[in-house]
Amino acid sequence: MVNYYPQYLYITYLLAGTGARIGEVCALRLLDFAEDKWLVQEVGKYKTKETTKTGESGERIIGLDNFTVKKLKEWLHIRNTWIVGIKERPDFLFINPIGEFIKMPNYAGVLKTLCSRNKITHTTPHMFRHTHETIMWEAGISDLNYIGGRLGDVDKTILLEIYSHMSNRSAQLNNEKINEFMKNWSRKLEGIN
Repeated sequence: MVNYYPQYLYITYLLAGTGARIGEVCALRLLDFAEDKWLVQEVGKYKTKETTKTGESGERIIGLDNFTVKKLKEWLHIRNTWIVGIKERPDFLFINPIGEFIKMPNYAGVLKTLCSRNKITHTTPHMFRHTHETIMWEAGISDLNYIGGRLGDVDKTILLEIYSHMSNRSAQLNNEKINEFMKNWSRKLEGIN
């Protein structure tokens, strides 16, 4: 399936690597990587708006890790081979082989089909936001302002309620930090006595 529909694979890489919403990813254009946009359907047509879904957090810039940048470069190479034969060059980042942008329901439908075919618990596009937050916790990032800012979430209590219990690795890392601190502190105490 990846060979026939690589656009969906690369959308998944970007979702998991950034925590962006599916609408934000589908709305990305080649020239507005620095802008956070949300793709909405109004009266059968899709258009972008300048703020995120909640409208509370405004625009944000999400830094990309090296793996995600590598995957985006791979995608751009594939995309560039597709647009050679297209008269009117599409400006959306994620397109299909005939140059049409990828709509949120299309991605969600493909994801549902893949999960069903492979007997995987149904995954929604939104779940990749949870995946990204778990990645941050697993990486040892505990700054709620950073996590909330990266995800575009203003309410930090939701972050704590949903995710703080999810990562056993995070607890292990914190225990290791406490152990290291106590070991160093006890050495200093023993040196004083």
